[in-house]
Amino acid sequence: MRHFFATILAFFFLASPCLSQGSAGGQGIYITEEVQLRLGDVFFSEGEYYRAITEYRKFAILFPASDKGDYALFRTGLASYLGEEYADAARIFSLLRRDYPGSEFRDPSLFFEAIARWRKKDYQEAESLFDQLAKDGSTSGFAPRASAAKAMLELDMDDVNGARAELERFLVSFPGHAGELDVREALSLLDGYEHLPRKSEILAGILSAILPGSGYVYAGRYGDGLTAFLLNGLFIAGTVMAVQNQWYPAAGLTGGIGLPFYLGNIYGSANAAARWNASVKKEARAGIALRLDPIIDSKGVPAPVYGSGTPR
Repeated sequence: MRHFFATILAFFFLASPCLSQGSAGGQGIYITEEVQLRLGDVFFSEGEYYRAITEYRKFAILFPASDKGDYALFRTGLASYLGEEYADAARIFSLLRRDYPGSEFRDPSLFFEAIARWRKKDYQEAESLFDQLAKDGSTSGFAPRASAAKAMLELDMDDVNGARAELERFLVSFPGHAGELDVREALSLLDGYEHLPRKSEILAGILSAILPGSGYVYAGRYGDGLTAFLLNGLFIAGTVMAVQNQWYPAAGLTGGIGLPFYLGNIYGSANAAARWNASVKKEARAGIALRLDPIIDSKGVPAPVYGSGTPR
């Protein structure tokens, strides 16, 4: 925070000549386009995304006819995206592409809109946007990023063949890319992804129905298996003993209390098998993501570059 306030103070000190015009003549203080944008960028660079959004929106209000409107809108979308407001980010990027079809921010807007929709699990729309950017022969550098991202998206949609096809297209479309070796490694990992070991949820449930806790053991949850075995064993033994001694009310009470534990043991075993499968898939996905994430670079946002007083 100390660094942040120091930055702000330095900014206003350096920008002060631009903030006023003819103060001796009583003309007052005004904000220029560049100063307003730089203020938003200062907040953005410090990770104060909501404050940055406020400043960029002020710019749109103060300078509606500015030729820097696409820049301000793009940075608003980026701030929303990095602030994990993915629905707002997707809407803003879509608005930018509609209102500024020839903008130099068209490709990055397309890319980050697709990422935002992916984050909010709007898979079909994200896939369409990635595909549009990956296939259009873009020279902006976002096309290979979109292609790698689409491969991971296909994996999240459980379409292993689609992920493989996209990575193969990457190698054809972007020969000599710095991430080519990583893509080839990801392709080899996809072969193993298709044949991951699985635990049957049905079998886990049946095992625990026959011998309480055994389904948990099958799913690798040994501690839970032992607990289920001992707990259900106590209730079953208590119920049997009560019946043998003709303590029928006690047998009914013990059996009634123990029944939910028995049924929960069956359901829990099936659920444990499902979680085991999910963890195996998650680990395999992480290995592929480790190769492709540096190419996707979902946090790699374009930095503001000022030339002749115009952010671009």
